[in-house]
Amino acid sequence: MDLNFYNNPMNEYKTSLRRKIIHQGIVKRVESHAPFGKEMQCAVVILNNGLKGLIHEDQFDKQKYRSLVGFLGHKIDFMVLDVAKSGMDPKTVQVFNEESGIVLLSRVQALEELQEDFWENADVDHVCTGTVSGFEEERLYILVKGVTCILPIKDYEYDWTPSAKNLVPLGSEITVKIKEINKEKERVIVSRKELMEDPWLRAREIFRIGDYASGEITGIDEKIGIFIKLAPGIESLAWFPPKIPSHKDLIGMIVSVKIKSVNPEERKIRSTIVHFPHVLY
Repeated sequence: MDLNFYNNPMNEYKTSLRRKIIHQGIVKRVESHAPFGKEMQCAVVILNNGLKGLIHEDQFDKQKYRSLVGFLGHKIDFMVLDVAKSGMDPKTVQVFNEESGIVLLSRVQALEELQEDFWENADVDHVCTGTVSGFEEERLYILVKGVTCILPIKDYEYDWTPSAKNLVPLGSEITVKIKEINKEKERVIVSRKELMEDPWLRAREIFRIGDYASGEITGIDEKIGIFIKLAPGIESLAWFPPKIPSHKDLIGMIVSVKIKSVNPEERKIRSTIVHFPHVLY
């Protein structure tokens, strides 16, 4: 047994480099360093044995960010930097600085390894866990094994969600199911909703004809009626009661209704409004 191997805290990561092991860690700090002769931002990850891992901004992502500060507190994948693979000169780049206890890392190389594995094994209906990497009005972007997948807002949950912006904090973990995959275009569509129970499956148990319930007015159509949210993902349609103003100021108000019909197959509940807020009287 070589005791020197165990006495050197760097050896774990030297072995990791040879075996191309992918690690996970939390970005604890963002500092300025010049590991390749040019000062730039580096994400700091605390490694085992009291070592400090530095991910130079060029090795953090192929996409350029104005700052890495937004990744503070986020869990990321990384590998020990393979200098030769990055096209650098191994003689001039010091990956393991034993004197200062610093190890150079690469998130880019880890994502490339994960992406290769994803495209080889991913298929429709696979369930996977990723992290929220971005959002727009109508979609979230979920990073799964280095591949950015699209989660349309309509597939986030059964309830109506108006916007994906700031819906979930960046870096949050989320489990999704693959709905569509196009390896040629490298496009993946995922769903969170398909992993949840459809609320309409138990609608008849919860809402029985003749029962009373309360709900929030979510929409008004002058020709159709008033839409009332009775539960997440379940809305009822009611016609305007006599002498009640049919304007959009009602949206958001809580009303009481009497259940008239329940049709889970068509995802419809009909009801009659029996009580409006006192402010309307």
